[in-house]
Amino acid sequence: MLKDWRLMFEESAQGIYRIVLPLPDNPLKSLNAYLIRGERRHLLVDTGFNRRECRDALFPALDQLGVRAGEFDVFVTHLHADHSGLAADLAAAPGTIAYASAWDGETINKLTAGPAYWLDLLNDMAKHGCEPALLHDLQTNHPGIRFGPSGKTHFTVAREGDVLRYGQHPLLVLSTPGHTPDHLVLYEAERGLLFSGDLILGDITPNIPRWRTMPDALGTYLESLDKVEKLDISLTLPGHRSLVRDTKKRIGELRAHHGRRLAEIRSILTAGGEMTAAAVAREMTWSMRGTPWKDFPSPQKWFAINEALAHLDHLTVLGEAVREEKNGFVLFSLP
Repeated sequence: MLKDWRLMFEESAQGIYRIVLPLPDNPLKSLNAYLIRGERRHLLVDTGFNRRECRDALFPALDQLGVRAGEFDVFVTHLHADHSGLAADLAAAPGTIAYASAWDGETINKLTAGPAYWLDLLNDMAKHGCEPALLHDLQTNHPGIRFGPSGKTHFTVAREGDVLRYGQHPLLVLSTPGHTPDHLVLYEAERGLLFSGDLILGDITPNIPRWRTMPDALGTYLESLDKVEKLDISLTLPGHRSLVRDTKKRIGELRAHHGRRLAEIRSILTAGGEMTAAAVAREMTWSMRGTPWKDFPSPQKWFAINEALAHLDHLTVLGEAVREEKNGFVLFSLP
């Protein structure tokens, strides 16, 4: 694989190329975009942030592969800006189809329409213990705000059961919500290939946040893992880091990870009594644990609090935690 960021691509499977896009100053480090060769048209799965470093990696790689704007369509697995940031620019090329799920595609366009939708999302977290200074900082430093699409994208809605055909690659669309409310993956049964977006990652665990439209995002995510576990998968091509060659094993590891998370939160509630999601997140173990919570970057605090909230919601649905509203805050405790 070429080491220069500007030309970093490799063939992952026959006629499929992984293009590694840098995500500077981000714990994810990089995004895997995938070019699937067709005969007349090709398909690009995910796009990277709307920032110079991603452009400087993506376009030279496509040029080296002999693919130009207008010769490929775009498939966005989910709404996060590291997967959708360049969608609007890429879709502007004549003849380009940009695919996304109904909810995630609509939300991408809401997020680009102005500050009102973002402010509503941020301010809603105040009742979960997010401090005003954190919410204020996120208005400018949240990566979804800084590096989201340049404008609205006319998305063609991709739904469960749709088959997208590019050359020798019939790609089945599967709905796998949890990481986002309408997350999609692509499955090529003949070769056993799964383009997993952020459903399954090999080196890190996907962040499962709380969504206002989902009463149990974590439970829904675990159901999505159950769904893809039944597939015959020889290789998973994830949205970040290394490829996954034993998908069933990795799914087991992801389940175990969330089991440990839930056990940790039960222990925290045992010691702390009634707590907000932010208070719980401060006590949890994170990969940045060598860094004091006060020194976490604002986006990492945001993702951590949302993940804590998703696990607290799951415990509530299971009947293992109680949720109450007191004095303007949502508090969780053991029954």
